[in-house]
Amino acid sequence: MAIPKYQQIKQSLLYEIKNGKFLPGDKFYSEADLKSKFNVSSITAVKALQCLTNEGYLVRYQGKGTYVSKAKRGKIVKFSDREKYQDGQEKTEILSIQMITDKKIASELNISEKEPFYHIKRVRCVDDKPILVQNSYIIREFIRPEDVEHPERFTSIYTKIRQDYGIDLFQADSKEITEIVYPTPQEERELLGLLGDAPSAFTKRYTYLFDGRTIEYIEMYKRWDYFSIEIEPI
Repeated sequence: MAIPKYQQIKQSLLYEIKNGKFLPGDKFYSEADLKSKFNVSSITAVKALQCLTNEGYLVRYQGKGTYVSKAKRGKIVKFSDREKYQDGQEKTEILSIQMITDKKIASELNISEKEPFYHIKRVRCVDDKPILVQNSYIIREFIRPEDVEHPERFTSIYTKIRQDYGIDLFQADSKEITEIVYPTPQEERELLGLLGDAPSAFTKRYTYLFDGRTIEYIEMYKRWDYFSIEIEPI
């Protein structure tokens, strides 16, 4: 079966876009340009432009024309939190474990505001230098009350939950949001040894059970000078 003419034009135009003839934000061919370039009807020219617009390669503005989209399309990328201390000696210190209620955190965990949950506060050090403060909020059914008096058992929370409940949170679905905060909140600033109004990398992370429930919500502060993100195609 012959390929429709508008699809042939679309592929030709896509080749020009992907090979750099047009840069993001450049004005693109008009309907009249395509009619002349390919000797086709208005209907065929419009269909080719509409296909590229629907797929995100073009943006059309009424009265202004058609432009190449500034958004990157067609690539899957990987975000990596690059460690700047791979050769250092790491240690995690558990500062506190307690059952609490908090309206704001309950909302993040998607539970009733009166329902208690566990708060585990930890500091991660490299060569005895604190680089990260992590507040983990976990729904109470996955922390055994008898373990609370033994904070050393929570050096790795995910390992503890896997041992106790057979749930591998290392492989669980999660969502993570990172931003730079300035200044760092006072308690975290003091724990990290930051001076003045120094910024930090603030991350919120949600980890989900197989049934969609949020098992853990994290608020984490990391020293800005140990923070780096790498973006690469996969």
